[in-house]
Amino acid sequence: MQGARGRLTRRELRQDEFVNRILAAWAYVEENYVRVLAAGGGVVVLILLGVFVMHQMDAQAREAVEAEGRVRVLLLQGRVDDAILDAERVAEAYGGDAAAGRALQLAGGLYFETGRYAEARAAFERYLQAFDGGGPARYSAWSGIAAAMEEEGDQAGAAAKYLAFADEFVDSPFAPNALREAARCYRVSGDTLKAGTLLQRILDRYPRSPVAQSAGEELDQMGGVG
Repeated sequence: MQGARGRLTRRELRQDEFVNRILAAWAYVEENYVRVLAAGGGVVVLILLGVFVMHQMDAQAREAVEAEGRVRVLLLQGRVDDAILDAERVAEAYGGDAAAGRALQLAGGLYFETGRYAEARAAFERYLQAFDGGGPARYSAWSGIAAAMEEEGDQAGAAAKYLAFADEFVDSPFAPNALREAARCYRVSGDTLKAGTLLQRILDRYPRSPVAQSAGEELDQMGGVG
């Protein structure tokens, strides 16, 4: 309802702006998600919820999320090369923003899946340089680099990369996983002594970790350390 003098109140203006955003989002969905809409309307709900959240953000954060959303649309459409290019643009334009971090992770994963391993490593390295912490995203980028090195045939280098994570983030829940992967890579490269040492390290330091049992079994198969 309008104010007594026929003017919209601030609250009404905000509501109108929000409705306009919903209508714009709906048009965007209809234009870009035709095939997805045919599969299920739940996507529409998610998009509209996303618009509501974006309404609470500052302008730059909204722009970053909108740009990231366009990358996801391209990916759903099977336009992988275009998705990679747009992800790189998001990472460049919104450096330091969480959306930029997700874009780098996505770009790295897409590079990897398409066999462009050097570019995958570069994207993941950029993520590690720009963002701190030792959580799942950091381990994902770190292991992405190691996995790309494996695909390039550098098993020893990949092992060292995994081991570097475990050494730097000893209290991370991903440390035993990194040690397990490092041991596997060392074993493939022929360094069974190093592999056995790392498996034993899992048992000594992370005996309750999910990988401890398999590490012990593999160590037994190898005849122990040494």
